Amino acid sequence: YMDCPDRERAQWWGDEVNELGEAFYALSPSSHKLALKGIYELMNWQREDGVIFAPAPAGNWRKELPLQMLASVGWYGFYTQYYYSGDSSFVAGIYDRMHHYLHEVWQVDKSGLVIERDGDWSWGDWGENIDMGVLVNCWYYLALKAEKAFALQLGKAADADEIGRMMYSIGKCFDTKFWTGSAYRSPGYKGETDDRAQAMAVVSGLASADKYPALVKVLKKECHASPYMEKYVLEALFQMNEPAFALERMKQRYAKMMDYPEYTTLFEGWGIGPDGFGGGTINHAWSGGPLTLLSQKVCGIEPTSPGFRSFKVCPQMGTLTEASATVDTHFGKIKVSLKRKGKKIQATLSVPEGTTAEVIWPDGSRKNFDPGRHQAKHVGLKGKK
Repeated sequence: YMDCPDRERAQWWGDEVNELGEAFYALSPSSHKLALKGIYELMNWQREDGVIFAPAPAGNWRKELPLQMLASVGWYGFYTQYYYSGDSSFVAGIYDRMHHYLHEVWQVDKSGLVIERDGDWSWGDWGENIDMGVLVNCWYYLALKAEKAFALQLGKAADADEIGRMMYSIGKCFDTKFWTGSAYRSPGYKGETDDRAQAMAVVSGLASADKYPALVKVLKKECHASPYMEKYVLEALFQMNEPAFALERMKQRYAKMMDYPEYTTLFEGWGIGPDGFGGGTINHAWSGGPLTLLSQKVCGIEPTSPGFRSFKVCPQMGTLTEASATVDTHFGKIKVSLKRKGKKIQATLSVPEGTTAEVIWPDGSRKNFDPGRHQAKHVGLKGKK
């Protein structure tokens, strides 16, 4: 994995987190081994002081970007790699190093909230109005969530209990410190309300559902994220059951990028040259968050057990009338084709042998399918909106 082919071919792990998520929906199952290689490189080059850094292996660079490293070892990085591939082979080998990083390099205050660290490069995203205090607590919480799952997998009950207590403390104190009544903001933060911070509060699970109406209002006004963090803004909108606005914002944010007729790749920023970030490369796979979300949320294909042995189809079509996706798994191809007419959605679903599927309609009704119980792999369904 690399951040781009034209400026540097470096394994920046913030990029790789987004990219490995895209790979499960866009590439063949064998491509998952590439992220596995990256995990070993990241953790095997851990510094003597416990810090992890990327790009790795080390050459002229040994600097830590703390938030990118939390993303890497966390729910969207290592845990997504395990859960979507079904390959847990790496977990035992990296767990102690991950634990060292999260509990000795990072510290929490008396309330249980994580203490901000500058590391070697305090970077939360390109652009401005970055509320680092909220972001670091969300990313740390997601890292603990992944670590707890791995601890349970490895039979480390004491670790899992302690991590659970830490997560409880963060959840208990998060709103007290950061919620203003209309948005999440760090005390002392002076910038515009950060769309990234609101999104991360949602996808981390730290924002309760009663906050959603206020957070949607913020996301209809604030647009500061680069394409790297916009993925989480859009995901938060789907999580808050706002698919129509998620698609509207997606089109608005990517419109300028799509309007360049000479380019077929996604940019590092929203434009090129002075409208770009970090030198403004024209081929940056971290910008492909919508690639994941159109299959995962719009067509609704998500695993419910490791490696897609079971999966759900929970479509969020918004204003779309047709959508389809194919996901290549170790069991075969999952295919979903959706057509919406009025208040009804018709779906055609292909369930690979050895798997089971659950269809969840927007009204909450559910139906289970597996090839062993159904003569046809392609099943026509209808569900009310």
